[in-house]
Amino acid sequence: MSTVLWANHLLDGVVTSDQADKFALHKHADKLDKICRRACSKSFHDLCDTTDLEFNQSDDELPPGMTSTDEVMAQRGKWVAASEAVALLEAAIGDIVAGKTRFGLLRNDHDAVVAELKESLAYAHLAAQGGAKFNFSVVM
Repeated sequence: MSTVLWANHLLDGVVTSDQADKFALHKHADKLDKICRRACSKSFHDLCDTTDLEFNQSDDELPPGMTSTDEVMAQRGKWVAASEAVALLEAAIGDIVAGKTRFGLLRNDHDAVVAELKESLAYAHLAAQGGAKFNFSVVM
């Protein structure tokens, strides 16, 4: 079982996820963090929420009345304004494409990282248009 990122938005207490596995973004999250800090002085890790991962790795029960980790993430998760996520993702894509940044030693995941960032950017744009918040959930 692999660990991936999913793009989510939060509007009026309801989490909506694209449920698209972003393996390359998770695999290269540390490098993306460095790129984002350089490109726009923001952290890629600030977009990542571990609520789902923490519940899946523990024996904890969901709080009373909650039926999914999405509900917990809506209340306790790490969220940013979708417009802030849009700016960060645009800066990252611009830096990576301009620099032809390589991701990986043996295999270059550049194309996969850019594709997943662009997919996430489109989802963040939708969230921003609706005034929602955005995050990536770490999903196992």
